[in-house]
Amino acid sequence: MSKEQKIVEQKCPQCGSPMYFDPQKKRIVCDHCKYSEDIFANDVTEVGFEGFDFKSLNKQATDDSAENLPIYICQSCGAEVIAPPEQVALTCPYCRNNIVLSDKISGKMRPEGIIPFKVSSEELPAAMTEYYKNKKLLPKDFFSASRMEKITGVYVPFWIFSGELRGSLRYNATKTNSHRSGDYVVTNTDHYRLVRDVSVSFADLPVDASGKIDDALMDSLEPFDMKEEVPFDIRYLAGFTADRFDQGSVEIAPRAIKRMKATAEKEAQSNAVIGYATSKQTGGELKANVKARYILLPVYTFDISHRGEAYHFAVNGQTGKVMGNLPIDKGVKAAYFYKRAGIVAGIMMAWSIVKYFIWR
Repeated sequence: MSKEQKIVEQKCPQCGSPMYFDPQKKRIVCDHCKYSEDIFANDVTEVGFEGFDFKSLNKQATDDSAENLPIYICQSCGAEVIAPPEQVALTCPYCRNNIVLSDKISGKMRPEGIIPFKVSSEELPAAMTEYYKNKKLLPKDFFSASRMEKITGVYVPFWIFSGELRGSLRYNATKTNSHRSGDYVVTNTDHYRLVRDVSVSFADLPVDASGKIDDALMDSLEPFDMKEEVPFDIRYLAGFTADRFDQGSVEIAPRAIKRMKATAEKEAQSNAVIGYATSKQTGGELKANVKARYILLPVYTFDISHRGEAYHFAVNGQTGKVMGNLPIDKGVKAAYFYKRAGIVAGIMMAWSIVKYFIWR
């Protein structure tokens, strides 16, 4: 069995009940006696774990058999709580006390910053209703028959990349000009080979650092307003789940660089076409120089159940942006398709009639 680990509890100083971070009030609050307090960064004494072996992180993340998982003793009820290697904050399943596993966020594992939850869980039904708007292919009974399953507010680990790309890109381009020669229109096409030097700087590109979360789903929740980042304080975690990264910055840097290159190439392409009829990239190379810092970003996750199927959703806990998959009613889809096809056919028929009378 693993030895007992260190925890920090979020308890009310007046009544001893669990406290949690309220996104609307931006304060730590107690539901029992209504006591609340502000958060001041670096105002909590935490256990330091210096000398952490960073290279062992991936081994720890996969070595998750029950006998190897660390045991945490809840200070309120004495229960033994076992947490997965990446989990940082949780609620005791016995007494509902909010606890932070401080050994997992100390020393080199401590995030540099955090964007606190700004959207409360009570606001999610309204956000979902807004998301459903104009979704014409939803089943007719979706609103009455579907239900929102347990909502989890989780601080997701992210690496925030900044840096620059430098290099050059090559293009084949064309210019055309036309002139009339007798009864013919002659078009001349000139071909060019272009080289464009590229230098692009990037700042605050977030890339999720958890292997458990769908990368495309996390990317779709952007943007996050990095101006609202604050210094990390464990009290923001109270009442939420939080994960520690299980993918290092070096490991996921290629994802960040790929996104940077896609943006840079798109921008270079828009400039390369200026003055030319066409341009097509044929080669070139962009070299990246990036650095990353570790922070936590707020995300809600939950499922919507409908007709025995679960549809997974995620919500940006700062902006309220909703992303996920919705069911499609095949009958409604077919009717919608035929309706659109009928409208198009009607327009084409009307245009044919107009042309007949014009050229008659």
